[in-house]
Amino acid sequence: MPYNIAMVSDFFFPQPGGVESHIYQLSTKLIDRGHKVIIITHAYEDRTGVRYLTNGLKVYHVPFLVMFRSCTFPTVFSFFPIFRNIVLREQIEIVHGHASMSSMCHEAILHARTMGLRTVFTDHSLFGFADAGNILINKLLKFTLSDVDHVVCVSHTC
Repeated sequence: MPYNIAMVSDFFFPQPGGVESHIYQLSTKLIDRGHKVIIITHAYEDRTGVRYLTNGLKVYHVPFLVMFRSCTFPTVFSFFPIFRNIVLREQIEIVHGHASMSSMCHEAILHARTMGLRTVFTDHSLFGFADAGNILINKLLKFTLSDVDHVVCVSHTC
């Protein structure tokens, strides 16, 4: 049974990196298996609106303020109307968030659970308790992941 899946993260092409590559490769393979996949990320300088990549991969570039290293400013409620519109238009059944440092990922998972959608979270990194920032991220993860359907860790260190 094919699903309609939304991959959500602050990190996606044209920014190079492992998370970006993982999302693209996973999306491509899911499309090859018959699923419909879209990607929701923030806008880049020359990329706004909706773009189509190879194999029918649709990318929504949402116009949000980027704070630091491709992370958007956490808005919580400002993201909901855009997210809801995309989810309803694309008839999304599963929301798959990537990267613990992505505020779009956390917000999408929270809104998806509010809308009664299935959720998946993929962690791409390991955070210890060495400083206040890592402790804060771990607390945020505990809050976000308390109601997620599945969690994927891409390595044993996660």
